[in-house]
Amino acid sequence: MMNASLETDIVIELVEIYINTILFARQLYPAGIFRERRAYNIPVHISIFKPLNEYLARTLRAARELKNRRKLHKIELVVFREEPPAATTLESYVFELEDRDFSLQSDDNLLELEEQIRKSLLSLDGRLKALKKLPSDATFKVLLHTTEAAYVALGNCSSLQKFPLVKDASQEERKLGVQQQSSVQLLPVSHTPTVGVQLYVEEYL
Repeated sequence: MMNASLETDIVIELVEIYINTILFARQLYPAGIFRERRAYNIPVHISIFKPLNEYLARTLRAARELKNRRKLHKIELVVFREEPPAATTLESYVFELEDRDFSLQSDDNLLELEEQIRKSLLSLDGRLKALKKLPSDATFKVLLHTTEAAYVALGNCSSLQKFPLVKDASQEERKLGVQQQSSVQLLPVSHTPTVGVQLYVEEYL
């Protein structure tokens, strides 16, 4: 049986790499703030920009806490433009998570996991390039989907006091506010007997 903390570490690290990959590929930050490093035996681009890294670190600390409590259902990266009177959503990357008792005690299972993640990361960049170019004023935020009770409990967690908790409008409310249509594309994901993370993107038309 896999240690719950190790399971969380693997999932959060994977999401962190995906987020950095998306931010780099979609040019939401200048290429110069990213440095290439290796993960799962392939090159990936990771931010060295302190304000961005601090934001992601706070967000992922909260995600880790919720994942350990089995209360993290989705992580959503929303790309939008801040246009008055209301923001306009451009893209939404949704990581759907499964809480399972994974088994990684065998080397074969670990190798399978690493191979699935490697294939996923290698094909992710091509899928992102197929999306239409984003406007120069596009920005992003990361939302954590959880239960209301877990939301309240997280706000009382002393180790996460610096994480900005806000009550966000539902996806349906956001769509109604801007009257947009969207198309959904499944991106390559790691969804194996060892890890369940399904990633899809909504591109708003």
